[in-house]
Amino acid sequence: MRTQLLAVVVIPVVTALVLGGLRVGSAVRNAQDVDNARRLVRVVDKGTALLQKIEDERDLTALYVAEGRTGDTSRIGTQRSKTDAALAQVRAEAAHVHGTTNSVLATQLAVLDAFGPKTASLRHSVTRSAMRWPTVVDAYTGLITELTDALRLLAPDIAGQTLVMRAGTLETFAQATEKASQRRALLGGVLAEGHFDANEAQSLTLAGRQQQALTEQFLASAPAAQRQFYEHTVTGRDVDKADTLQKQALALQDTSRPTLDADAWFDTMTRKLDLLRRIEQRLIGSAEDESSHEQRQAERSLLTASLVELLMLLLVLGVTHVLVQSIVAPLHTLRASTLDIAQHRLPEVVRLLRESTGAHLKPIEVEPTAVDSTDEIGAVARAFDDVHRDSVRLAFEQAQLRGRINTMFVNLSQRSQSLVERQLELIDRLENGEQDPDLLAGLFKLDHLATRMRRNGENLLVLAGEKAGRRWSAPVRLVDVLRAAISEIEQYQRVQLHGLVTADVDGRAVNDIVHLIAELLENATTFSSPDTEVVVTCRLLSGGGAQVGIQDNGIGMTAEDLAEANDRLLNPPVVDVAVARRMGMFVIGRLSGRHDIRVQLRGSAPHGVTAVVMLPQKLVREHEDHMDPPGLSARYDTEGRLTGWRNYDTTEHIEESAPTRRAHRTRRRGAR
Repeated sequence: MRTQLLAVVVIPVVTALVLGGLRVGSAVRNAQDVDNARRLVRVVDKGTALLQKIEDERDLTALYVAEGRTGDTSRIGTQRSKTDAALAQVRAEAAHVHGTTNSVLATQLAVLDAFGPKTASLRHSVTRSAMRWPTVVDAYTGLITELTDALRLLAPDIAGQTLVMRAGTLETFAQATEKASQRRALLGGVLAEGHFDANEAQSLTLAGRQQQALTEQFLASAPAAQRQFYEHTVTGRDVDKADTLQKQALALQDTSRPTLDADAWFDTMTRKLDLLRRIEQRLIGSAEDESSHEQRQAERSLLTASLVELLMLLLVLGVTHVLVQSIVAPLHTLRASTLDIAQHRLPEVVRLLRESTGAHLKPIEVEPTAVDSTDEIGAVARAFDDVHRDSVRLAFEQAQLRGRINTMFVNLSQRSQSLVERQLELIDRLENGEQDPDLLAGLFKLDHLATRMRRNGENLLVLAGEKAGRRWSAPVRLVDVLRAAISEIEQYQRVQLHGLVTADVDGRAVNDIVHLIAELLENATTFSSPDTEVVVTCRLLSGGGAQVGIQDNGIGMTAEDLAEANDRLLNPPVVDVAVARRMGMFVIGRLSGRHDIRVQLRGSAPHGVTAVVMLPQKLVREHEDHMDPPGLSARYDTEGRLTGWRNYDTTEHIEESAPTRRAHRTRRRGAR
């Protein structure tokens, strides 16, 4: 369906793209030309700054050579550094100009790039040779002329008539400034050398006339604002003093040693040059402003063309979207709703119903999908709502069934518990009045069978999610908890206690812990040989709590079976037929989760299984006043009353004599 819808709209979309692309392409090319022109203007601007720096280097070098190369060279070194920095800026700007399509432009940019080695070569010649200062001036002037010509040839590639005029005005005034700098160098060299002949006077006069002509040309072509700025800037005492000093120097030509000071002339002319260069900076700023203005105009044209193209596309896509969305949106909504139901809502309802006890359940309302159309898609949505509603109804009925089954478990358990308790009381009376060892042994077997029946009844309560009716309020010794658990299994004679500790267990958890350990002991004795022992160890943990280990020497379990059993202990499954076959593991998992007890099965060497029970710190506390003293164990009489204390070592074995059995039986009954 999606391919068919796209085929309907592809022709108008392609047509809009082609027409709009032609217009946008033209605007892009124009913007590129303007951007290239702006970059050329920046190259010219940076080149003008380079001209100023190299003019200053020429004049200082000429003055130094005229003085016999004996003066301070720090000013020349500083000026050379400034020239190098300005040259680096010119190269950086030239690198940004896209001149590969114009061979003339690429050649001029290459000239700018090669200007550095020529400058370095001239400096080397001045330093290593004995050339006179006029030669130095001519060499530097030739280099400046070459740079000026390269910058002039960049002007034709600058787009925009106004921008070209601004660049031409800047070039004219830069040449006038260059002539003023030549005057500073020529007269400075004459005054420093102390000789002024006719040729030098002619060069100085010619430079002055050329400067005047270029200045008049600038004033004729410059806008009124720039002419006014020039008239207000190039005036004052320094300008008049420079002209006066030049006239005085010309009057002293052909003299052996002019009396004027070279440094005074150089400083005065430098201040005048600073005023002229202020005009240059103003012209540079004007050219950059104009280039930025033209760039903004080109960008606006490009933006306008792009917006028109975008509006055309949006119009086409908008109409297409409305048509497609009317078909695709309900499908997306239906897909999202079905995924939400399948992955979140329905599993959450099932989980809540499974975790409920089944009592007082209320029917769950099913929220329909968000598709309310009456077309074929809406019909599919209604059908899925029916499926969802039936799934929730079935889960609700199953939860009710589980609730009724749990109630049945509780009733059966309570009835059997009542009968078992009556049976235990009857057996207790028979045990207390019987002296025949054989009959007493038989009664003990009946006692243990009744105890197992009571535990099975309690298992039904655990299956139903209920707690046992028996409660213990005061703390109980951990060793007595273990003894009570041992007394609840049939083969208690095979169990040995090792490493007894002096600690007590929270009374509220005593019955569940006894039940849990009894189930583990039942498994250990059932799945091991009758002639082997089951060892129960206990130790306190440094971080709090206690660890109880139950090790048998039975047939053991494979690694896969251990992993599966530990997973069942950690995550008890829902009650079903399979749980009935492994009721003990299910009960252990439920009881451990009730008190945050961790139970883990591990393989034993050479064979068998070890069950490790980690009792948390909140359930196990250190020995208190009611507990046995360290190293001693309580002694009970036949009625279960405390009669004194006895020493015990690390191993305790449950004796089989009738009095001992009766004492343990009495203690176990007290733990009910």
